[in-house]
Amino acid sequence: TLVVRERQEMEEASLTQRRVPTESENRATAGRVKAKIKMKKAKTTPLFLYAGASLFFCIICFFTVDLSELDGSIPQQPIQPLVRKASPAANRSGATVELVKLQKARKEGDGPDKTMGYKIIQTLPHDSNAFSQGFEFLAGKFIESTGIKSSLREVDIQSGSVLKIHLLAQEHFGEGVTVFKGKIYQLTWRSKVCLVYDLETWEELNRFSYDTQGWGITHDHSHLIMSDGSHKLVFRDPKTFEITRQVQVKDPAHNNQDVRLLNELEYVHGEVLANVWFVDKIARIDPKTGLVLGWIDLQGLHPYRSATARGEDVLNGIAYDADRDRLWVTGKLWPSVFEIELTASAPPQAASGSEPTPRGPSHPGP
Repeated sequence: TLVVRERQEMEEASLTQRRVPTESENRATAGRVKAKIKMKKAKTTPLFLYAGASLFFCIICFFTVDLSELDGSIPQQPIQPLVRKASPAANRSGATVELVKLQKARKEGDGPDKTMGYKIIQTLPHDSNAFSQGFEFLAGKFIESTGIKSSLREVDIQSGSVLKIHLLAQEHFGEGVTVFKGKIYQLTWRSKVCLVYDLETWEELNRFSYDTQGWGITHDHSHLIMSDGSHKLVFRDPKTFEITRQVQVKDPAHNNQDVRLLNELEYVHGEVLANVWFVDKIARIDPKTGLVLGWIDLQGLHPYRSATARGEDVLNGIAYDADRDRLWVTGKLWPSVFEIELTASAPPQAASGSEPTPRGPSHPGP
Protein backbone atom coordinates (compact mmCIF):
# COMPACT_ATOMS: atom_id res chain seq x y z
CA THR A 1 0.00 0.00 0.00
CA LEU A 2 2.88 2.28 0.82
CA VAL A 3 4.45 1.68 -2.58
CA VAL A 4 1.21 2.38 -4.42
CA ARG A 5 0.70 5.62 -2.48
CA GLU A 6 4.25 6.84 -3.31
CA ARG A 7 3.70 6.11 -7.02
CA GLN A 8 0.47 8.09 -7.04
CA GLU A 9 2.23 11.03 -5.35
CA MET A 10 4.96 10.97 -8.03
CA GLU A 11 2.43 10.98 -10.88
CA GLU A 12 0.54 13.89 -9.30
CA ALA A 13 3.81 15.81 -8.94
CA SER A 14 4.70 15.29 -12.60
CA LEU A 15 1.26 16.42 -13.70
CA THR A 16 1.55 19.59 -11.70
CA GLN A 17 4.87 20.34 -13.43
CA ARG A 18 3.34 19.98 -16.94
CA ARG A 19 1.65 22.96 -18.56
CA VAL A 20 0.11 23.79 -21.94
CA PRO A 21 2.39 26.02 -24.15
CA THR A 22 1.06 29.43 -24.97
CA GLU A 23 0.14 30.58 -28.55
CA SER A 24 3.26 32.74 -28.86
CA GLU A 25 5.42 29.78 -27.89
CA ASN A 26 3.76 27.64 -30.60
CA ARG A 27 4.48 30.29 -33.24
CA ALA A 28 8.10 30.48 -32.21
CA THR A 29 8.45 26.73 -32.42
CA ALA A 30 6.90 26.67 -35.91
CA GLY A 31 9.35 29.42 -37.03
CA ARG A 32 12.30 27.41 -35.84
CA VAL A 33 11.06 24.35 -37.77
CA LYS A 34 10.67 26.34 -41.01
CA ALA A 35 14.15 27.81 -40.63
CA LYS A 36 15.62 24.34 -40.30
CA ILE A 37 13.78 23.21 -43.47
CA LYS A 38 15.12 26.22 -45.43
CA MET A 39 18.64 25.47 -44.25
CA LYS A 40 18.34 21.90 -45.46
CA LYS A 41 17.07 23.06 -48.87
CA ALA A 42 19.87 25.59 -49.15
CA LYS A 43 22.40 22.88 -48.53
CA THR A 44 20.90 20.44 -51.05
CA THR A 45 20.24 22.97 -53.95
CA PRO A 46 23.93 23.46 -54.90
CA LEU A 47 24.27 19.72 -55.04
CA PHE A 48 21.45 19.48 -57.61
CA LEU A 49 22.91 22.38 -59.66
CA TYR A 50 26.35 20.83 -59.64
CA ALA A 51 24.92 17.47 -60.68
CA GLY A 52 22.96 19.09 -63.56
CA ALA A 53 25.97 21.04 -64.82
CA SER A 54 28.10 17.91 -64.71
CA LEU A 55 25.51 15.97 -66.69
CA PHE A 56 25.31 18.76 -69.34
CA PHE A 57 29.11 18.85 -69.63
CA CYS A 58 29.23 15.08 -70.13
CA ILE A 59 26.65 15.27 -72.94
CA ILE A 60 28.65 18.00 -74.75
CA CYS A 61 31.85 16.00 -74.43
CA PHE A 62 30.15 12.91 -75.81
CA PHE A 63 29.13 14.66 -79.03
CA THR A 64 32.37 16.59 -79.56
CA VAL A 65 34.96 13.97 -78.67
CA ASP A 66 37.35 12.99 -81.48
CA LEU A 67 35.99 9.54 -82.23
CA SER A 68 39.04 8.68 -84.26
CA GLU A 69 41.07 8.62 -81.02
CA LEU A 70 38.66 6.09 -79.62
CA ASP A 71 38.27 4.03 -82.77
CA GLY A 72 40.91 4.21 -85.51
CA SER A 73 38.43 2.81 -88.04
CA ILE A 74 36.76 6.23 -88.36
CA PRO A 75 38.94 8.50 -90.53
CA GLN A 76 38.85 12.19 -89.80
CA GLN A 77 38.37 14.59 -92.70
CA PRO A 78 40.22 17.93 -92.55
CA ILE A 79 37.98 20.89 -91.95
CA GLN A 80 37.61 22.95 -95.11
CA PRO A 81 37.37 26.72 -94.72
CA LEU A 82 34.09 28.23 -95.80
CA VAL A 83 34.76 30.23 -98.94
CA ARG A 84 31.96 32.19 -100.51
CA LYS A 85 32.56 33.30 -104.06
CA ALA A 86 30.22 35.95 -105.37
CA SER A 87 28.32 34.88 -108.43
CA PRO A 88 29.80 36.55 -111.52
CA ALA A 89 26.29 37.24 -112.70
CA ALA A 90 25.22 38.93 -109.47
CA ASN A 91 26.07 42.46 -110.56
CA ARG A 92 25.39 42.37 -114.28
CA SER A 93 22.35 42.48 -116.48
CA GLY A 94 23.63 40.34 -119.35
CA ALA A 95 26.59 40.03 -121.69
CA THR A 96 24.87 41.40 -124.78
CA VAL A 97 22.47 44.01 -123.39
CA GLU A 98 24.42 46.87 -124.98
CA LEU A 99 24.57 44.99 -128.27
CA VAL A 100 20.80 44.70 -128.35
CA LYS A 101 20.52 48.42 -127.59
CA LEU A 102 22.73 49.22 -130.57
CA GLN A 103 20.60 47.02 -132.80
CA LYS A 104 17.46 48.82 -131.66
CA ALA A 105 19.05 52.25 -132.15
CA ARG A 106 20.14 51.30 -135.66
CA LYS A 107 16.61 50.27 -136.59
CA GLU A 108 15.34 53.59 -135.32
CA GLY A 109 17.80 55.42 -137.56
CA ASP A 110 20.18 56.73 -134.92
CA GLY A 111 23.23 56.29 -137.15
CA PRO A 112 25.94 53.65 -137.51
CA ASP A 113 26.96 51.47 -134.58
CA LYS A 114 29.98 52.50 -132.55
CA THR A 115 32.91 50.29 -131.67
CA MET A 116 32.07 48.34 -128.53
CA GLY A 117 34.31 47.48 -125.61
CA TYR A 118 34.22 44.86 -122.88
CA LYS A 119 34.21 44.28 -119.14
CA ILE A 120 35.68 41.12 -117.65
CA ILE A 121 33.16 39.22 -115.53
CA GLN A 122 35.48 36.40 -114.53
CA THR A 123 38.69 34.75 -115.63
CA LEU A 124 38.73 30.96 -115.94
CA PRO A 125 41.57 28.48 -116.54
CA HIS A 126 42.29 27.15 -120.03
CA ASP A 127 44.75 24.61 -121.37
CA SER A 128 47.73 26.71 -122.49
CA ASN A 129 48.76 23.92 -124.86
CA ALA A 130 45.44 24.05 -126.71
CA PHE A 131 45.79 25.68 -130.14
CA SER A 132 42.17 26.79 -130.10
CA GLN A 133 40.45 26.78 -133.49
CA GLY A 134 36.79 26.28 -132.62
CA PHE A 135 34.91 27.15 -129.43
CA GLU A 136 31.29 26.41 -128.54
CA PHE A 137 29.11 26.44 -125.42
CA LEU A 138 26.87 23.42 -124.90
CA ALA A 139 24.91 22.35 -121.82
CA GLY A 140 27.22 23.84 -119.23
CA LYS A 141 30.46 22.82 -120.97
CA PHE A 142 32.70 23.95 -123.79
CA ILE A 143 33.15 22.03 -127.01
CA GLU A 144 36.59 22.92 -128.35
CA SER A 145 38.49 22.05 -131.52
CA THR A 146 42.28 22.32 -131.50
CA GLY A 147 44.95 22.33 -134.17
CA ILE A 148 48.58 21.11 -134.31
CA LYS A 149 47.87 18.32 -131.80
CA SER A 150 44.44 18.23 -133.39
CA SER A 151 41.56 17.12 -131.23
CA LEU A 152 37.90 17.50 -130.35
CA ARG A 153 37.36 18.19 -126.67
CA GLU A 154 34.67 18.54 -124.04
CA VAL A 155 35.93 20.98 -121.40
CA ASP A 156 34.70 21.84 -117.91
CA ILE A 157 34.01 25.58 -117.80
CA GLN A 158 35.09 26.33 -114.23
CA SER A 159 38.22 24.19 -113.98
CA GLY A 160 39.33 24.03 -117.62
CA SER A 161 39.74 20.27 -117.27
CA VAL A 162 39.37 18.16 -120.40
CA LEU A 163 36.47 15.80 -119.68
CA LYS A 164 36.48 14.03 -123.01
CA ILE A 165 38.84 14.02 -125.99
CA HIS A 166 38.95 12.62 -129.50
CA LEU A 167 42.27 12.81 -131.34
CA LEU A 168 42.17 13.46 -135.07
CA ALA A 169 44.17 11.47 -137.59
CA GLN A 170 47.59 12.95 -138.35
CA GLU A 171 46.57 14.17 -141.80
CA HIS A 172 43.87 16.44 -140.31
CA PHE A 173 44.47 19.86 -138.77
CA GLY A 174 41.48 20.68 -136.57
CA GLU A 175 39.65 23.96 -137.21
CA GLY A 176 36.21 25.43 -136.41
CA VAL A 177 33.47 23.50 -134.63
CA THR A 178 29.72 23.88 -134.08
CA VAL A 179 26.88 21.78 -132.69
CA PHE A 180 23.64 21.55 -134.65
CA LYS A 181 20.64 19.26 -134.13
CA GLY A 182 22.40 16.48 -132.24
CA LYS A 183 25.57 16.51 -134.35
CA ILE A 184 29.03 18.01 -134.02
CA TYR A 185 30.53 19.52 -137.16
CA GLN A 186 34.33 19.91 -137.11
CA LEU A 187 36.24 21.53 -139.95
CA THR A 188 39.78 20.70 -141.02
CA TRP A 189 42.21 23.17 -142.52
CA ARG A 190 43.88 21.89 -145.67
CA SER A 191 42.50 18.36 -145.90
CA LYS A 192 39.18 20.04 -146.85
CA VAL A 193 37.03 17.62 -144.88
CA CYS A 194 34.21 18.32 -142.42
CA LEU A 195 33.94 15.57 -139.82
CA VAL A 196 30.45 14.91 -138.45
CA TYR A 197 29.99 13.18 -135.09
CA ASP A 198 27.08 11.98 -133.01
CA LEU A 199 26.69 14.43 -130.13
CA GLU A 200 26.24 11.75 -127.47
CA THR A 201 28.69 9.04 -128.52
CA TRP A 202 31.14 11.11 -130.62
CA GLU A 203 31.00 8.34 -133.18
CA GLU A 204 31.87 9.63 -136.64
CA LEU A 205 28.69 9.65 -138.72
CA ASN A 206 29.74 11.29 -141.96
CA ARG A 207 32.35 13.29 -143.85
CA PHE A 208 31.73 16.19 -146.17
CA SER A 209 34.27 17.63 -148.55
CA TYR A 210 34.68 21.23 -149.73
CA ASP A 211 36.92 23.02 -152.21
CA THR A 212 38.40 25.70 -149.95
CA GLN A 213 40.28 25.74 -146.71
CA GLY A 214 38.28 25.32 -143.52
CA TRP A 215 38.57 28.01 -140.85
CA GLY A 216 35.45 28.83 -138.79
CA ILE A 217 31.91 27.49 -138.58
CA THR A 218 28.63 28.32 -136.81
CA HIS A 219 24.91 28.11 -137.63
CA ASP A 220 21.82 30.32 -137.70
CA HIS A 221 19.43 27.54 -136.59
CA SER A 222 18.77 26.69 -140.23
CA HIS A 223 22.07 26.65 -142.11
CA LEU A 224 25.72 26.13 -141.34
CA ILE A 225 27.83 29.25 -141.84
CA MET A 226 31.48 28.73 -142.76
CA SER A 227 34.57 30.88 -143.25
CA ASP A 228 37.58 29.90 -145.33
CA GLY A 229 40.10 32.63 -144.55
CA SER A 230 38.84 34.93 -147.26
CA HIS A 231 36.31 37.77 -146.98
CA LYS A 232 33.36 35.44 -147.63
CA LEU A 233 30.80 33.69 -145.47
CA VAL A 234 29.36 30.55 -147.04
CA PHE A 235 25.95 29.17 -146.04
CA ARG A 236 25.58 25.38 -146.34
CA ASP A 237 22.84 22.80 -146.02
CA PRO A 238 23.56 20.84 -142.81
CA LYS A 239 22.31 17.59 -144.37
CA THR A 240 24.30 17.70 -147.60
CA PHE A 241 26.86 20.46 -146.96
CA GLU A 242 25.89 21.95 -150.30
CA ILE A 243 26.28 25.72 -150.66
CA THR A 244 22.97 27.55 -150.50
CA ARG A 245 24.32 31.10 -150.70
CA GLN A 246 27.29 33.26 -149.75
CA VAL A 247 28.02 36.88 -148.85
CA GLN A 248 31.10 39.06 -149.14
CA VAL A 249 32.04 40.77 -145.89
CA LYS A 250 32.76 44.48 -146.33
CA ASP A 251 33.22 47.33 -143.88
CA PRO A 252 31.15 50.39 -144.87
CA ALA A 253 33.04 52.50 -142.32
CA HIS A 254 36.21 51.98 -144.38
CA ASN A 255 34.98 52.53 -147.92
CA ASN A 256 33.44 49.06 -148.13
CA GLN A 257 36.84 47.39 -148.10
CA ASP A 258 36.91 43.62 -147.84
CA VAL A 259 37.38 42.17 -144.38
CA ARG A 260 39.69 39.24 -144.98
CA LEU A 261 41.00 36.42 -142.79
CA LEU A 262 37.66 35.74 -141.11
CA ASN A 263 38.30 33.00 -138.60
CA GLU A 264 36.28 31.51 -135.70
CA LEU A 265 32.55 32.32 -135.82
CA GLU A 266 29.59 32.59 -133.44
CA TYR A 267 25.96 33.49 -134.13
CA VAL A 268 24.55 35.95 -131.56
CA HIS A 269 21.28 37.89 -131.76
CA GLY A 270 20.99 37.58 -135.52
CA GLU A 271 24.58 38.64 -136.15
CA VAL A 272 27.69 36.66 -137.04
CA LEU A 273 30.53 37.46 -134.65
CA ALA A 274 33.84 36.73 -136.37
CA ASN A 275 37.40 36.65 -135.14
CA VAL A 276 39.80 38.17 -137.65
CA TRP A 277 43.17 36.45 -137.68
CA PHE A 278 45.86 38.48 -135.89
CA VAL A 279 43.44 41.24 -134.89
CA ASP A 280 42.27 41.78 -131.30
CA LYS A 281 38.78 42.66 -132.50
CA ILE A 282 35.59 40.85 -133.35
CA ALA A 283 33.62 41.86 -136.42
CA ARG A 284 29.84 42.08 -136.13
CA ILE A 285 28.48 40.98 -139.49
CA ASP A 286 24.98 41.18 -140.94
CA PRO A 287 24.43 37.65 -142.32
CA LYS A 288 21.94 38.93 -144.91
CA THR A 289 24.19 41.52 -146.54
CA GLY A 290 27.69 40.71 -145.34
CA LEU A 291 28.17 44.29 -144.15
CA VAL A 292 30.11 44.92 -140.96
CA LEU A 293 27.72 46.49 -138.46
CA GLY A 294 30.45 47.36 -136.01
CA TRP A 295 33.43 46.05 -134.08
CA ILE A 296 34.06 44.71 -130.58
CA ASP A 297 37.50 45.87 -129.49
CA LEU A 298 39.22 43.40 -127.16
CA GLN A 299 42.61 45.08 -127.02
CA GLY A 300 44.33 44.55 -123.69
CA LEU A 301 42.30 41.48 -122.81
CA HIS A 302 45.38 39.25 -122.94
CA PRO A 303 48.34 41.64 -123.02
CA TYR A 304 51.06 39.21 -121.90
CA ARG A 305 51.93 37.05 -124.88
CA SER A 306 53.93 33.87 -124.44
CA ALA A 307 57.47 33.95 -125.84
CA THR A 308 57.26 30.27 -126.70
CA ALA A 309 54.15 30.85 -128.84
CA ARG A 310 56.19 32.81 -131.42
CA GLY A 311 53.39 35.27 -131.92
CA GLU A 312 50.76 32.59 -132.60
CA ASP A 313 48.80 33.10 -129.35
CA VAL A 314 46.17 35.28 -130.99
CA LEU A 315 42.54 35.89 -130.12
CA ASN A 316 40.46 33.03 -131.53
CA GLY A 317 37.41 31.62 -129.80
CA ILE A 318 33.88 32.87 -129.11
CA ALA A 319 31.26 30.93 -127.15
CA TYR A 320 27.75 32.14 -126.28
CA ASP A 321 25.12 30.88 -123.83
CA ALA A 322 21.83 32.20 -125.20
CA ASP A 323 19.73 30.98 -122.27
CA ARG A 324 21.66 32.96 -119.65
CA ASP A 325 23.16 35.61 -121.94
CA ARG A 326 26.79 34.78 -121.18
CA LEU A 327 29.73 35.33 -123.53
CA TRP A 328 33.25 33.88 -123.37
CA VAL A 329 36.35 34.50 -125.46
CA THR A 330 39.77 32.86 -125.57
CA GLY A 331 42.72 32.42 -127.89
CA LYS A 332 45.31 30.01 -129.20
CA LEU A 333 47.60 28.80 -126.43
CA TRP A 334 45.93 31.15 -123.95
CA PRO A 335 46.01 30.05 -120.30
CA SER A 336 42.66 31.74 -119.68
CA VAL A 337 39.08 31.93 -120.86
CA PHE A 338 37.40 35.26 -120.20
CA GLU A 339 33.71 35.68 -119.52
CA ILE A 340 32.98 39.20 -120.69
CA GLU A 341 30.17 41.72 -120.88
CA LEU A 342 29.99 43.98 -123.91
CA THR A 343 30.06 47.71 -123.19
CA ALA A 344 28.86 50.62 -125.29
CA SER A 345 32.25 52.30 -125.50
CA ALA A 346 35.56 50.93 -126.73
CA PRO A 347 38.91 51.23 -124.93
CA PRO A 348 40.59 54.65 -125.41
CA GLN A 349 43.27 53.23 -127.71
CA ALA A 350 40.74 51.52 -130.00
CA ALA A 351 40.66 52.26 -133.71
CA SER A 352 37.62 51.02 -135.54
CA GLY A 353 38.17 48.16 -137.94
CA SER A 354 41.89 48.21 -138.63
CA GLU A 355 43.16 46.02 -141.45
CA PRO A 356 44.52 42.67 -140.20
CA THR A 357 48.14 41.68 -140.60
CA PRO A 358 48.72 39.49 -143.71
CA ARG A 359 49.46 35.87 -143.10
CA GLY A 360 53.11 34.78 -143.26
CA PRO A 361 54.40 31.45 -144.50
CA SER A 362 55.74 30.42 -141.09
CA HIS A 363 52.31 30.34 -139.41
CA PRO A 364 51.22 26.78 -138.50
CA GLY A 365 47.50 27.43 -139.11
CA PRO A 366 44.75 30.01 -138.81
